[in-house]
Amino acid sequence: MLYYDTVRHLKPGQIAGRLQAMAKDRMRRPRPVTLPPSLNGSLNPRTPFLYHDPWNGREQLCDGRFRFLNHEEHLGWPVNWRAAETLPLLWQFNLHYFHYLHLLDGAEREEICKDWIRANALGSKPAWHPYPTSLRIVNWCKANLKSGEVQESIYQQAAFLFRNQETYHPGNHLLENARALVFAGTYFGEQGEAPRWLERGLEIYERETPAQVLDDGGYFERSPMYHALVLEGYLDVMNLHGNSHEAVPLIDAAKRMANFLITVTHPSGQLALFNDSTQEIAPPTADLLDYGQRLTGYQARKVTASSSGYFVDEAQDLYLIIDGGPIGPSFLPAHAHADIFSFELSVKQRPIVVDSGVCEYKAGEMRQYARSTRAHNTVTVDKLDQAECWGSFRVARRFDPKDVSFRTDAEGSRFAGTFDGYGKLIGDQVIHQRSIVSTKADRRIRVADRVSGTGKHLAESMLHLHPSVAVQRDGNRLTLKCEEVECLLTVERGEVAIEDGWYCPRFGVKERNTVIAISGGVPCELAYTISY
Repeated sequence: MLYYDTVRHLKPGQIAGRLQAMAKDRMRRPRPVTLPPSLNGSLNPRTPFLYHDPWNGREQLCDGRFRFLNHEEHLGWPVNWRAAETLPLLWQFNLHYFHYLHLLDGAEREEICKDWIRANALGSKPAWHPYPTSLRIVNWCKANLKSGEVQESIYQQAAFLFRNQETYHPGNHLLENARALVFAGTYFGEQGEAPRWLERGLEIYERETPAQVLDDGGYFERSPMYHALVLEGYLDVMNLHGNSHEAVPLIDAAKRMANFLITVTHPSGQLALFNDSTQEIAPPTADLLDYGQRLTGYQARKVTASSSGYFVDEAQDLYLIIDGGPIGPSFLPAHAHADIFSFELSVKQRPIVVDSGVCEYKAGEMRQYARSTRAHNTVTVDKLDQAECWGSFRVARRFDPKDVSFRTDAEGSRFAGTFDGYGKLIGDQVIHQRSIVSTKADRRIRVADRVSGTGKHLAESMLHLHPSVAVQRDGNRLTLKCEEVECLLTVERGEVAIEDGWYCPRFGVKERNTVIAISGGVPCELAYTISY
């Protein structure tokens, strides 16, 4: 049933694409394509590209030390590419992305690219997986290297990608395939297959944009981190084709995405960590907005309407963001968490209530924790999750929220919604109703949960605090201190317990934090206020 409830949501094209990819993996390695004579590629961007590598520096790279996901390995120089094979797949992917290429000088860039070519045969994994191949193509094209050997490799990589697009992953992976095809097609112009690559890349953007960019500008996988990464791709394509007819829909989408990005960014500049989101992976919001403004002259502005399901109340000292939408597209919940009605809260730019973030993608205890309902600021019943998240990226049964509403005015904001998924997972007609009311005059947020149903069940409203928040308890009144910021948490209804949890703001990082659990037997009402 787990497999059935996972696969039944997929589109036929995803299943066919996955079977095709599996068949290709079992066949002989692909043959190189015939190269056009005298390859000569280059790019002429309208404005300097945006580069982002939060971990590495030139000196350490030249010393053979590579750092990704906050874990460093000594691979030598020339690089022992095989030495990384024992590391997590995402770390290996980052090594093959070449996001660090811009940190090296011209001769060093050419040297490491040639070294990679000689050590990674056509079609070998993970180097030639379509996703790292896509990002590597973009980074190598941006470097504008003139070596014939490097240019021939870029051509072979683009030809391979053209024949191995990730149609079975019609989300951010497919858009990265498209960006790489646009880059390679532009890089080589009219040479060989390049016009076909460019046409295919732009066609994917044209076809996917109405589906993947929602009305409010949010990215449909509903992860602020992947939203930022996808926006970077749109801006890169505009940087190459901003004045072309094909780019007009991309310009409109990029503007709306910029509006959404600034909306889901805390005043401190940190992204909200809903679903699979961490800091560091995507370029900072300020850098992306600057890049977009250089290309379009457009200055992003915050939005309130939310077809993505994210609702924001921002006052002078307050930033409150609530997740009231579905966990993601039904056919692609790879980066979804069981976090319906969770929220994050900052006061005076200090994070107080936080999402647990993501430590790693490898299937296991930490991956399961990060996706669980108990790792989010919402209600869990019998310690179960709102959705059946399993493996690294799979979801079986999942249920959308209902009757969601949000309004703001001069007095504050009010959010309300109903989740009846527990009744389907557990039975006994268990239903969770939540309201979050923020009143500016009182400088107070009130969270109220009503859990109805029959039978014997335990409901817990979880509240995860930033590790820098110190807690002093006096019965049902808890003082929360974070540097100069002090809030008062008052539990109006429910039993209070204090637990330890994990806060994972960056890949490879997990910090202990305080978690407050407010519980009651179903049927029950749970409620607390946060005064700031």
